[in-house]
Amino acid sequence: MNRLLFRTLAAAMLVACYAQPAPAEELPKFSDHKVTVYKGKRAKPRLDHEFWRDRSETYRGAMEDDKINAGGRFIVVILPCGTECQAPTFLDVRTGRITQHFVVSDWGNVSEAFKPVVSRADSRLIVFRGMRNEEGINGNHYYLIDDNGGLKHLHTTDTKGDFSAALKVK
Repeated sequence: MNRLLFRTLAAAMLVACYAQPAPAEELPKFSDHKVTVYKGKRAKPRLDHEFWRDRSETYRGAMEDDKINAGGRFIVVILPCGTECQAPTFLDVRTGRITQHFVVSDWGNVSEAFKPVVSRADSRLIVFRGMRNEEGINGNHYYLIDDNGGLKHLHTTDTKGDFSAALKVK
């Protein structure tokens, strides 16, 4: 009889373990990647490639008018590349260097408030929403920006292209 009771309890515990909800996924936070915002003199944009020279007015205007909005020293300049496509570039206000990694696209029917690139001036975290270079997972892609404008992938959340909910990053 004790053996039957033990088996019943063991089975009940096993079922209870699997019935527990999975812990919520811990997403990267802007507040965990704080950085000091650069306040020094701004360099001229380094237009050392024909592609950048063709957009010289865009970069010069950003350097003069726009505020730092990513990684403590970068202005994210968005170049258009189609109806549902944006090519974000990083303009380093200290060095004038321009960096581009990939385009983001395929976010479908979204509100006017939707932003395919979400960043903060005082954080190294940046989030790209959509597909990268029109391949792979259509979701939220979390990266850290390094001092040279390089990116380190942290996490991807697959939204299956549904961006109707606002991105909540603290």
